[in-house]
Amino acid sequence: MKALKELDFINKIEDSFPFENYLHCLKLIDEAISISSNSVFAVIDEIAKMAGSELVSDETLVNLLKHIDKKFEHPLRKLLLETAQNIIFGEKVSIKVAIANMEKVRKYPKQYAALSTLYFSAPDKDGQLEKVWNSITDEWNKNDDLFEEEEHND
Repeated sequence: MKALKELDFINKIEDSFPFENYLHCLKLIDEAISISSNSVFAVIDEIAKMAGSELVSDETLVNLLKHIDKKFEHPLRKLLLETAQNIIFGEKVSIKVAIANMEKVRKYPKQYAALSTLYFSAPDKDGQLEKVWNSITDEWNKNDDLFEEEEHND
């Protein structure tokens, strides 16, 4: 049930976060916090995607990050907020740093939105980040059977 709620929320905000309505953004952040960490990381990912946009000021994006920072607790919080802020201000991240950051997310299974923000924090000209992405997501998904078989003790 929680997974469906998370998926519905992410589908609702992906590429359509209502930056033009600041109060609605704050409500969506609070909703994300009530659902899951991955939902919050999806909001952070949407904020990072808007970096450099003429539609939303850097100040607004940073203020949304500050709202998350005040209300959300997670071991990856600081890393993701700092990465999003770096993206907003156009501060370059090296491939080496991006890989190290992605590896930090590995131990928090199913945090796909967090992994996405880190993946897009550096240009992946040689496919190095994609290899790390695939390694992490393969590890997270290896025990996911759509139909779990029941064990029988015969």
